[in-house]
Amino acid sequence: MTRGMNTMPTARKGRTYYTPGPNDRGGVGGMCSVIAVAMLLVVPPFVLIASESSRHTRFVALSDALDSDIVELNRRHGHRQSEEALLGDAMRPGTLVHGTSSRIETVSTDHEMAVSIPGALTLRRNAEYCQWHESKSQRCETCTRTVDASDGSTKEERYQCNCITEYNYVKSWTNRRINSLGFDQPGAHHNPQRDPMPSATFVDDRAKLTFREGEGDSNYDDYDDRNQHQQHEGGVQASLHPDMLSNGVRGQPYRPVDFVPHGRTPPPSFFSRFFSFLGWPPRSTRYEPMQLLRRTPDSPAAIRDNFVYVGQGGYFFSPYESSTSSTLFNYFAQYLEGSLFDWQMGDLMPSCTAGDVRFHYAVQDPAVVSVLGQLRRDGREGAKITPRTMMGIGDVSAATVGLVHAGRSGARAMLLAEDSDSKNRAHVIRLVAFLWSIPASRLAGVAFERELGESSFLIQTEGTLGLFCALLGAVWLVVWGETFGAIETAMVFFLAAASGFLAYKSAARKGSGRRWNAVWCRVLKWANAPPEWRVEDSYVPAPAGGGGHKLGGSYGAGSKLS
Repeated sequence: MTRGMNTMPTARKGRTYYTPGPNDRGGVGGMCSVIAVAMLLVVPPFVLIASESSRHTRFVALSDALDSDIVELNRRHGHRQSEEALLGDAMRPGTLVHGTSSRIETVSTDHEMAVSIPGALTLRRNAEYCQWHESKSQRCETCTRTVDASDGSTKEERYQCNCITEYNYVKSWTNRRINSLGFDQPGAHHNPQRDPMPSATFVDDRAKLTFREGEGDSNYDDYDDRNQHQQHEGGVQASLHPDMLSNGVRGQPYRPVDFVPHGRTPPPSFFSRFFSFLGWPPRSTRYEPMQLLRRTPDSPAAIRDNFVYVGQGGYFFSPYESSTSSTLFNYFAQYLEGSLFDWQMGDLMPSCTAGDVRFHYAVQDPAVVSVLGQLRRDGREGAKITPRTMMGIGDVSAATVGLVHAGRSGARAMLLAEDSDSKNRAHVIRLVAFLWSIPASRLAGVAFERELGESSFLIQTEGTLGLFCALLGAVWLVVWGETFGAIETAMVFFLAAASGFLAYKSAARKGSGRRWNAVWCRVLKWANAPPEWRVEDSYVPAPAGGGGHKLGGSYGAGSKLS
């Protein structure tokens, strides 16, 4: 008999370790920690460069689309222009087409499970895995020790010592697989890495839209159209290329799909009514009749991996069946780690088995969409709207303009919305770069014999802002050039120079010596390496080369608006 799907999580307590003495990382673990810290210091600038390059490419592509000839598929052509003439204008080289449609003929299908959802422009399969999660908590005392430099000078430093480390485990459903080889007890908390039905998105490669006259107008009314324009019921028809939906439908949230008898919406529960009373938005689940699942028992996923529909929110479930050899090997691993007879209350709880897999579907099924792309003639399917890609300007995905938005939106509004999304993504990466500048500025201060960490908050802010603006200005200069946004780039460079100079003059001084060695020792300290790995040249402060000063007030950072 096949196991059912359990949703209750379970917990187990792992081992506890007491480590007397310093909590330094030496040996292989210390080297891995040093490499990790070095990667965190090196990678973010390259991420910023890639982000700004993508932003520049996207801006160029959207600006070119905004300056292109755009043919409206919903324009009222009356008797002066036939549909063929309109399509002829739309297929001219370099021309884009824009249209709004409420007549969407589409069926998205997951062939592995033989599930088809009518009216869905995109169908997303969301896979979940029953996996063990390991959590590690550590409590340490704070001790003090004296570290020596090469010239014999010493310095007192605080460090963690006498640590107690605890491991705990929770088994629950998650949207990703977790490798248990790095666990403290991998045998007792083994995570099979099976992934028979990974998350995926499906679109109909024959989705057809009908663009009726005047439907793109903001004051368009479906009832008036049905009663006053019956002679134009056909409208302009065009299929939608699957690449147009590579990023989904902007402005249309995904709705979970549940299969119920006859597709009837079940009555809301007490909690749903209670939260609706408090002002929470109503549930957006789409209910489909279970008759749509009549082919799933004979689907490839059902035959190969025993997937069955279990409901409980629209889930399809596949139980994990361990082989005899795998079970014996797991018992052997538990014996080696001492957990073979470690029975706990969590083992008696009815929960899923690590390795179980389940998934559910979600759809984007807007009632009205607006599209922007180029029109091409397909010999078999007629007119087809496809994305347009500008070659040779950077990343292909950023240089592609093929937009599908929910609701009625004009061509200009769609392009501006895409530009706003591109700017917001760039702002997120810039924020990450600013946070990276906090430790990086301290490292730069060490290279210039300054200790920002022991200076005031204002001086630390000056150093962080100076490094961030210098990096951002350099990237802008390389990516955007000297002409576009030159004023903003110059303002950022000026702010970088002023903030960096003030931080350099005002920061606390540190020991003199080889600068590269001081930087390397600071990286090793952040990696929690032992003192013998990081011997500095001197802890005697460098002599002052000039008077420092503090600066109050605030700064206004320049921003790249394009």
